[in-house]
Amino acid sequence: MIKVLAGAIKHPVNRTQTEFHEYWQSRHGPLFAKTPELRKYVQHHSLPESYGGTPKPTLHGASMFWFDSLDVLRNPPPSPRLYDAVRQEDQVLFEWYVGSSRYGAPGRMTLRETVVADDRQLFDRTQNWPLGGKRTSIVAQERVIVDGPTTPGMIKVIWAFSRKPGLALDEFQEHWHDVHGHLGARLPGLHRYVQNHSLPEAYAIRPMTHDGFSEAWWDDLESLQQSRTSPEWDALSSDGQTLFSYPMAVIVARETVIKDTLAGGR
Repeated sequence: MIKVLAGAIKHPVNRTQTEFHEYWQSRHGPLFAKTPELRKYVQHHSLPESYGGTPKPTLHGASMFWFDSLDVLRNPPPSPRLYDAVRQEDQVLFEWYVGSSRYGAPGRMTLRETVVADDRQLFDRTQNWPLGGKRTSIVAQERVIVDGPTTPGMIKVIWAFSRKPGLALDEFQEHWHDVHGHLGARLPGLHRYVQNHSLPEAYAIRPMTHDGFSEAWWDDLESLQQSRTSPEWDALSSDGQTLFSYPMAVIVARETVIKDTLAGGR
């Protein structure tokens, strides 16, 4: 099983941030969830109240996708026609994309073509610089460090990062897991901690913007802030200065599960 992280920045003019989050969750997400080979799909919408704290979100959110293997990305199966993927029983989704012929004739448009067209009017895909803060694309495998239970109401922080110049990928991943992971596991109030290490062979399949991402869960923002002021956080941050390039991409959110076909999926 592989995971893909895609950072989200709203289109600069098409919607307010509130409208962006609503459309992403109620329209675009359910549309992409129709992708047959997609096994699980979780959205993370940065919380408005988190922008005044630390860590502060740098992205409006992020999508996380699960696929069976890297071969699905290397050789994706043919996309179904939109009319076959979105049916009348999907009601609002059907009327929005199929009934309106929003991006073209639904009998000719594929699901993938419709998703791409919808993506362009929802997310910031402009090419003006700086580009770095707009792009977060990582193909990885997870390594669980703290295997605790989670609930939908918990706060989740995602950090996406690149290794410091001069570090080979294998030595970066070894230190991240064996040393930095051990320090992170000590954070007070932490319920679950997952590292996601980029797959070396994935760099040749699609451009990757970062070398990995971490996921960490706390009960609430107050618990996160208390953890951030601890000596354990200071030790983790100090080690991070030797390991990561800055700035990082950051999302502070709750999970919104759009699709989950994994048996016993978290």
